[in-house]
Amino acid sequence: MAKERKVVRTEHPHIVRIEGVRGGDEVVEGSSVTVWAIANYWRMGMRPEEIAEELSLPLSHVFDALSYYLDHQADIDRQIEEAKNFTVRYFVDEKGIVHFDKSPKSSGR
Repeated sequence: MAKERKVVRTEHPHIVRIEGVRGGDEVVEGSSVTVWAIANYWRMGMRPEEIAEELSLPLSHVFDALSYYLDHQADIDRQIEEAKNFTVRYFVDEKGIVHFDKSPKSSGR
């Protein structure tokens, strides 16, 4: 039996936090798309309509995520910076199985 994940609603109708999903970052309800990902697309110059199409989300959900971002800009900007500072490292063992290790980027490498 699958464990029920705790869903924490926010003051925005389409934005939630779900235990164990995207590290607890805010996501669009019914998806695993983070608010910070939508905000980052927007900061790069994408229009909300383009973001909705790219991520297969209703336009109203994208606008709600952008509204959430503007209400919590410092926190979401921090999440964007943290995401930029992560890299995925992996290795393939002798059996051909790929193992992933998400670690912070180290400076000087």
